[in-house]
Amino acid sequence: MPAPPRWRRGWFGSSTTSRAMTPWSSAAAHTPKSVSPGNPSPTAWSVSPVKWLATERRVELAVFALGLVLRLAWVGVIQYRGGALFGPDAASYDALALSVLEGKGLCKWDYQGLFTDPNHAILVYSFRPPLLPLLLAGLYGALGHSYAVARVFMALLSAATCVVVLGAARGLFGRRAGAVAGILAAIYPGFIYYSGAIVTETPYVFLLCLAVSVLLTAQRSENTLWRWPLAGALLGLATLCRSALLAFVAPVAIWVFLTRPSKRWAAWEAALVIAGFCTPMGAWWGRNYAIHQKLVAATTEGGYTLWVTNNERADGGGHCFWPDDGASFDGLSEAEIDRRFYRMGMAYIRTHPGHFLELAAAKFVRFWRLWPHASEPSVGLLPAAIAGVTFTPVLLLAAVGAFVERRRWRDLSLLYLLIAYYTALHMVFMAITRYRLPIEPFLIILASRGLGRLWRRER
Repeated sequence: MPAPPRWRRGWFGSSTTSRAMTPWSSAAAHTPKSVSPGNPSPTAWSVSPVKWLATERRVELAVFALGLVLRLAWVGVIQYRGGALFGPDAASYDALALSVLEGKGLCKWDYQGLFTDPNHAILVYSFRPPLLPLLLAGLYGALGHSYAVARVFMALLSAATCVVVLGAARGLFGRRAGAVAGILAAIYPGFIYYSGAIVTETPYVFLLCLAVSVLLTAQRSENTLWRWPLAGALLGLATLCRSALLAFVAPVAIWVFLTRPSKRWAAWEAALVIAGFCTPMGAWWGRNYAIHQKLVAATTEGGYTLWVTNNERADGGGHCFWPDDGASFDGLSEAEIDRRFYRMGMAYIRTHPGHFLELAAAKFVRFWRLWPHASEPSVGLLPAAIAGVTFTPVLLLAAVGAFVERRRWRDLSLLYLLIAYYTALHMVFMAITRYRLPIEPFLIILASRGLGRLWRRER
């Protein structure tokens, strides 16, 4: 077994170790040099594994309960106001779920505005990722077509995400930081808001947090060969929920290879992550090839998203429109339309590098702005104000946490890698503050460390 980690000092932990303290280790092994209000007595930690685990489970249950109560209250408000869906994305996923229940599969009419005939549309089979429609179809099939039921399910997933955030922060920074991160996630308005929306944000964030948590645990543990394919499979499921994660598995594999102590085993561990990722994705790839006779790695929406944010009419925002030469798309299949849009977007980037860089800078600002545009779909003035008031301190505290733990950058490198990946991705594709939501749990994890440092300085 590896040597037990050193004593973790302070209410929120310190930067002296990358491993969480083993609760059932001997008190002598973790005795601090002095006892203070911020440095508890060693006898406080001399507990049996059963008692320690019971305490941890109570904290997790409390965080889950807090998150669930707030989310169910929000669902109640939505249902009281009529329970309408939030925006066209929710309507699209709902329609796909109903199509599955009707035996038609994952298909819907789309591209209505593209062709010369304004009433023309084609059946699309891979325009949206499949996981959320399949989940909704299962719920609707078992409990009936009810938006309230779907929202309660989202509330449960979102509350569970708070517990995952707690566990990840606890593994990095200690028990108190974990509890703070869980509470912050439970009360964070952005997570509460999207728990009432029947869109991909909530299940995607849950799967992504779970995947990152497993990777972090595997990184600092021994004899955890099974965790690598599990993490890869979770990344694959997350990609089937939100295709933006498709390219992230390659950086993760490189990260595994670079951060693991044994390079001989690291190569196998990285391969296990990729194999785990390909397991759920393989079913989607095979299904798409059978339909389109072409490889569709994610969805057929990616080409349009690339073009609509990189052309002479683009301004770096999230406005959607169709090309003027719609007649050139007549007769093309779904996969051919997607590839034509990809070619158009890449051609514009190659021929207009200056404008592309201007758009990338504008997208960076939009992605990291402190509050969303009130004019964005499903936002409004009050939600925009609440988002700004709550995201700003999280971002500042995350910066403090990253600075405090700057010597542990290797231990936190996966979080930084994910944040950088998302930022770069949305500097090329569409960027709105909603698309930043998946990395906000990891900002909260860093913020819990920053808050702990400020708390100790005040004391």
